[in-house]
Amino acid sequence: MVTEKWLSRYVHCKAMVLIFIVQISFVFAQHAYNVDDFGAVGDGQTVNTQAIQQAIDHCHERGGGTVIFNVGKYVTGTIYLKSQVTLHVHAGVTLLGSTNMSDYPDERSQLPTYDQPGLTSKALIYAEGQQNIGIAGSGIIDGQGEEIDLKSGRTTYQSPSFKYRPRIIHFRSCQQVVVEGVTLKNSGSWVQTYQECEDVRIRGIRVDSRENEELDISSRDEQKTMHRNTDGLDIIDCELVWITDSYIRAGDDAICIKSFSPDKRCRNIVVSNCQVSSHASGIKIGTETAGQITDVVIQNCTVFDTWGDGIAIMSVDGATVQRINVSNIVLRNIRRSPIFIRLHTRNRTYGNYGYVNQPALKDIIIDNIQGNQLSSLGCLISGIEDYPVESIAISRLNLEFEGSGEDIPVLLDEVIDDYPKGDMFGPRLPAYGFFVRHARNVLFDNVRLRTAQPDLRPSFVVEHAERIQGSVTD
Repeated sequence: MVTEKWLSRYVHCKAMVLIFIVQISFVFAQHAYNVDDFGAVGDGQTVNTQAIQQAIDHCHERGGGTVIFNVGKYVTGTIYLKSQVTLHVHAGVTLLGSTNMSDYPDERSQLPTYDQPGLTSKALIYAEGQQNIGIAGSGIIDGQGEEIDLKSGRTTYQSPSFKYRPRIIHFRSCQQVVVEGVTLKNSGSWVQTYQECEDVRIRGIRVDSRENEELDISSRDEQKTMHRNTDGLDIIDCELVWITDSYIRAGDDAICIKSFSPDKRCRNIVVSNCQVSSHASGIKIGTETAGQITDVVIQNCTVFDTWGDGIAIMSVDGATVQRINVSNIVLRNIRRSPIFIRLHTRNRTYGNYGYVNQPALKDIIIDNIQGNQLSSLGCLISGIEDYPVESIAISRLNLEFEGSGEDIPVLLDEVIDDYPKGDMFGPRLPAYGFFVRHARNVLFDNVRLRTAQPDLRPSFVVEHAERIQGSVTD
């Protein structure tokens, strides 16, 4: 029976909830700024860089809030996101990158890059040294990378503008970053880069920037579409990062964890519940590995249709790579190594840094991995003579390789300074399953390997290694 006292409390609580909702709505309305009010036009032609920037600046100067768009297509060059501001791109809104390269100025920075110290790549949305920033909504941000290529007349892979085509998102030295819900597509270069940021949450996004579909070609020279190095997501020397519930379809490596600075570290990283497909590697630590990359969890992901490696973990520029947990992964249609673990001494330097550290790759756990349509190349676990990989536990694997009846030459060359990738030793490894060399304390447990077609190679080959334990079933 409903008592009068209970009913009074219910009415009171309902009233309080309504008051709270009204208050929240009022606050949101107070702090939402529409770019059209600053002169922006969503007609797909007008370049709105100045108007959008004015809306962001206005929002920032008044304590922060949300910058919003009417339904339409808004063309813009580089815009600078500022503290306490969220760019909200809701359904029906498309933010289009300008195809005029003069709309993307070069930025000076103290953070290292590949070539010119202090010079960062161009970007559509840029932020450095900002706090509490975000990009949200279920709309589209289109970098128009293909159109930029066509307009510039670029016809070769190694173009002079190779590293200076605009990314879609580039955040550096920022704290409390949220990117959620949006679709990022057709980038001119790396789709999104986060460097030396802290507390980064990327969730529920869709990346669609795969300019090449071919999986069976042997080189980039055979590609039908120009390669633009469209990495799906790059995390560089960041701490406290969550990448969750996202679909990433990239023209280069899909998800990369990197380090440019030998005195910095990339740590406390979680990649979870993601689906990735790539014209290079699926989920990768490296290639750029200068400082420390530690305490990384990669779990509950599907990696499929990759031209490169499936899961790659490496240290090649002096990094300590340690405490990496990879679990509950499904692999399908991987054209290079399904699992690639590699330490060597390429020793590239970045920015003003003129030194490299002593490398280490150890304490790796890989558990509960299934895969089929895996290339006949095989999996690699390898250090080099003076730097073995150490303490690796691999368990509960169920992998089916395509198989190959070809004779395999004996490996002699250590390839200690080449670009690290599954086929760096040739088109086939000595084992169709796992080739282990220069390794110490490696455990295999409950590993089942098989081939769809006959293969003359053994499932497992070990060279110059210590304390390799366990068994492989084939």
